[in-house]
Amino acid sequence: MRDNNETEHKLYYKQYCKTLAKVIKEAKKLYYKEVIGKSKNKMKTTGNIIRKETSKLNNEGNINSIRINDQVVYNQITIANELNSYFSNIAGNIINKRINEKEGANLIQN
Repeated sequence: MRDNNETEHKLYYKQYCKTLAKVIKEAKKLYYKEVIGKSKNKMKTTGNIIRKETSKLNNEGNINSIRINDQVVYNQITIANELNSYFSNIAGNIINKRINEKEGANLIQN
């Protein structure tokens, strides 16, 4: 039963992420359309928007160090592995926490 719930949660999460991405994309389109429409210099505004959006692809957000168990780590492979582990496990941890909370609430009610 537990595996079934985890699968359902993962499917729901993936679907939610897709829906959220679509909503964000559409909101950006509407926002930028309005910004360009109100602009006096549409070409310059369009260029600024393109620069702003494409600069997100640059590595401006590099992580040079991270604290792991009260030690600062600079090794990029170790940092990548720690972050991968954290983000790979966070959904399961949240689900388990919710299940434990529900089980605790059921014990209190009974």
